[in-house]
Amino acid sequence: MKKNAYISVETEFQLHHYCQQIIDNPDISWVAIDTEFVRVDTYFAELSLVQIQDCLGQMAIIDPILITQSADVTSGTNPLRALTALLTDPNTLKVFHSARQDIEVLYQLEDKMPVSIFDTQLAALFLKHGEMAGFARVIKEELGVIIDKSQTRTNWHHRPLTPEQIEYALDDVRYLSPLYEQCLKSLTPDEIEAVTQDCAALLDKTLYTPDPENAGAKVKGIKAFKAKQLAIVNTLATWRENFAMRQNQPKKWVMDDDVITHIAKRPPITMEALYKVPQIKSSSVKVHGAHWVELIDEVFQQSPDEWPKPAPKVASPTLQEEAFIQLCMAYAQQVAIDYRLNLPSLINRNDILTLLRLENSAESFLKGWRNQLIGKDLISIKKGLTSLNIEQNKIRLIPEK
Repeated sequence: MKKNAYISVETEFQLHHYCQQIIDNPDISWVAIDTEFVRVDTYFAELSLVQIQDCLGQMAIIDPILITQSADVTSGTNPLRALTALLTDPNTLKVFHSARQDIEVLYQLEDKMPVSIFDTQLAALFLKHGEMAGFARVIKEELGVIIDKSQTRTNWHHRPLTPEQIEYALDDVRYLSPLYEQCLKSLTPDEIEAVTQDCAALLDKTLYTPDPENAGAKVKGIKAFKAKQLAIVNTLATWRENFAMRQNQPKKWVMDDDVITHIAKRPPITMEALYKVPQIKSSSVKVHGAHWVELIDEVFQQSPDEWPKPAPKVASPTLQEEAFIQLCMAYAQQVAIDYRLNLPSLINRNDILTLLRLENSAESFLKGWRNQLIGKDLISIKKGLTSLNIEQNKIRLIPEK
């Protein structure tokens, strides 16, 4: 593919002019966009670069670092505001690959959520590339192009950028554009609608807004915890989130999930007892240990009514329900094989049990690509509209006559 020239956007004026000409041009209905950012030793990702190629083929590299450095600090305005205007323009579709991290760092610009997006990683599910398919692999299989990944771990904050860095960054939009066009040609209208639903779900602000008070829900390994243990998890996780945000440090640097769960299982009474907690950092105990013990003591002093309630247990399946679950899981495994998915990413036993117990047999709680790949089929099996058959040693769905 020809390596086209690109526009270099390094000042606030250039950014405003570039973004506005895209918004104002009726021939530009979509742009391919990617970002480079640094998030090695910080809580918040720090934007380093934005690459764009519009649907007419013009590429640009937007340098937020140079734009911010050259901006008039006395103006009181965000020098990247024009970029936010483009991201929030509903008439310009923004095409990403693996959009979530890009959205997170772009949302931080002005706490405004981008609108109208398409994620080719989600679309690649229907092209049988599996979930979380990397950009380079999809491009190789769909377009026959091998992308140079030698700059994957480069320092994107360093200036000036090298020619190798620039070409690497441009490749991410240079090939994203034809990939998007390939997706539009290959996906059915129902599949495109499923991708659209999942993209809309990615634009939920709560996914990107820190929520310290509910940070405990994101701690891993607490599914079977009792109320008091959950209260300790919530208390420590809330403290960790607030501290990490104030210091702009990664959460795991402050306190690992395993440390929180170990403390919740066997709450230490004294600061000295904290040193015996597996994987805990002695340096952290010295600085914060006394306060952690105080937080745990506060949980003990609370009424049990104040503790979070564990999720209610789902009634075990009956023998008949178990038969239905096994039948559906066999079909789900076939779908997972066909689409190169991990079965748990597609569906699990509890999902099927929930679907079976829905009063309205036409409903599915699954959304987006999962509903398209498996939810609709399971509903049709439940309603007796289709049955399973073996064709060439593969489980297939056939309509009932």
